Amino acid sequence: MSRVARAARVASRQRPEIITGNKTIAEAETGELYLINYNTAATINVTLPPVREGAYFRFQFMQQLALNGQVNIVKNAADAAGVLKGTIVNVVYAASSNDTTLATNKDGGSATQIEMVDDIHVGSYIDIYCDGTNWQASGVIIADARNAVTFDA
Repeated sequence: MSRVARAARVASRQRPEIITGNKTIAEAETGELYLINYNTAATINVTLPPVREGAYFRFQFMQQLALNGQVNIVKNAADAAGVLKGTIVNVVYAASSNDTTLATNKDGGSATQIEMVDDIHVGSYIDIYCDGTNWQASGVIIADARNAVTFDA
């Protein structure tokens, strides 16, 4: 394989990083896949960089979050612009379709963080994209309870 082809192949791969505690994402880390490997009954915060058009991140659980555990995706406090908006589906694990809820923050909202709590299951994920003004969130959270994911101001 030529050097050019090898470089293109490596560059096309997702860049994973494992999160086991608090994390502040740098502006240059756009495109990263963050694998959340956290199962402690405590809270960790993942802070987004300042808004920048085209920035995107995926947060995916690779281990079940413990009861009383919490992971927050937080807007950068120093960034005066932007809020977190979008819709995230919350499916209750091993339950009926009646137990599917939506966490949503519509255009008029002012959410500065997304909170995920208690028994989030492996494979749950949230995608975050920046439109240059706000952070747009979507994803699926599989949990043992309804309303395990919320947008909060």
